[in-house]
Amino acid sequence: MKITVEKSCSVVFSRYKKESDNLNLKIYGNRIVSQKEIKFLGIKFDSKLNFNILVDKIKERCNNRLNIIKILSNKKWGLNQNTLGNLYKSLVGSILDYSFPCLNSFSENNIKKLQAIQNTAVRSILKLKYDTPSNIVHHEAFNKLKLLKVSNRLFELSERYVGTGLSHSIPVVIRLVKEYKEGFESRYIEYPTPLCNCYLTISSFFPET
Repeated sequence: MKITVEKSCSVVFSRYKKESDNLNLKIYGNRIVSQKEIKFLGIKFDSKLNFNILVDKIKERCNNRLNIIKILSNKKWGLNQNTLGNLYKSLVGSILDYSFPCLNSFSENNIKKLQAIQNTAVRSILKLKYDTPSNIVHHEAFNKLKLLKVSNRLFELSERYVGTGLSHSIPVVIRLVKEYKEGFESRYIEYPTPLCNCYLTISSFFPET
């Protein structure tokens, strides 16, 4: 396998600016470009790993599709709430779901931005007033559309991913969980990752002795 220099780049991930930001890395004698962000498997990683750029991109993509939900929510289309809810899950929810591995790195403000997208859709589908309190919107979304809050949904996906990996004995998942479990308490406080959300799932496969 040969690495393509033109398609390669380097990114220094750090919350602090360091002199190593501009590393002189070379492949086959050619210097590779240093960047502040990189896109991998559809997810944009910024150098500070706060995912602000990713969340803004998610908002842009979702807002374009929200217009479809708003139009189809008009009574003249004759679509019921269940159909509109399923359309939301397919058109918008799928975009939010794809970001679940980054959950623990999202700031509270970014989570609120994602939740606002869902709230807008729910208000359109259920014909709720714009000033309806968020707690009522969340309650109605779950009762009538079976929609969890965005943070709870991402949490659920994290647990499901880890649980499925462990139940099918996926080597890389088992190895990561075992290594992580050795220092779980300290990592939970200082280095949050998606595995932090899965303590109960992990414990069911690796019971305390």
